[in-house]
Amino acid sequence: MVNLENWFFNYNFWSFSKHRLWNLCKRYYYYRYIGTALKKSPNFDIYKVKRLKDLNSKYALQGFLIHEIIENQIEYYCNGIELNEEGAKSQFTQRLDQYRKTAPDILTEFYNGVPLDDAFFNTIHEEGLEKLKNFFGVIWPQFKELEYLKHEDFDKFKIEDVEVIVKVDYVCKTKNDLIVITDWKTGADYEEYENGLQIGTYVLWVMQYYQKYPSQIRSEIAYLKTGTIRPYEFTWENLVTIKEKIIEDYTMMNRSYEIENYPTNSAPAKCISCQFGTICPDSKIREFLGEF
Repeated sequence: MVNLENWFFNYNFWSFSKHRLWNLCKRYYYYRYIGTALKKSPNFDIYKVKRLKDLNSKYALQGFLIHEIIENQIEYYCNGIELNEEGAKSQFTQRLDQYRKTAPDILTEFYNGVPLDDAFFNTIHEEGLEKLKNFFGVIWPQFKELEYLKHEDFDKFKIEDVEVIVKVDYVCKTKNDLIVITDWKTGADYEEYENGLQIGTYVLWVMQYYQKYPSQIRSEIAYLKTGTIRPYEFTWENLVTIKEKIIEDYTMMNRSYEIENYPTNSAPAKCISCQFGTICPDSKIREFLGEF
């Protein structure tokens, strides 16, 4: 019988990030969202799992830092301070250097044994500065004249009995009361990342939060790599499908809390980027490291 901490049930929601992890590797999902909530376990050290949960993937580092910096800049903007491109770039450089110095302790792949690679940090530094340049020079000017509503807030809403958590990068409004929801992306435009599901979930939230119809919502992704903005359109039928997917996901995620019902999807490249690769008995980390 699995005994979970009470807080697990208070925070047992659906989110797009949970959906992504669920489909990447169910064992990874188990360690992150269930293993950390166990009162006791005969299979692993719960306290170590909680510590490992704080690791961050090197592949997500650039995106995380850029989002953090843009969030701070918009906060300044809301307080009447002009955005500062050079200040943002300087902050990005400083934050990246901090991660470079402590990489083996805080970045998953290096913690798992991948040799430190200055070329990796140099590349994401150069690319990151270019993406910030695109944000300030190409993307942000398209939003300056729109009415700011909110940004980077955790919001919750319900789809039937399922609580859903969203965190929209930027929400604003046009002069004709059209709600605009925008997600900044630092990567390329890959549809296999299920961007439609993520943005469609944001649309469902706007419909409840602002009491709007789909036709009164503009949803889009701004790609900082290219400076382009990709619009999305959703019909009522599209949104019903997204609702059904969320409910199905949530049901599957909660049908059992036993570790044996969360199989691994182990592959060397996946395992080396797993926060829990060093404790998972099916980990393929050794095979990956054998390539070095």
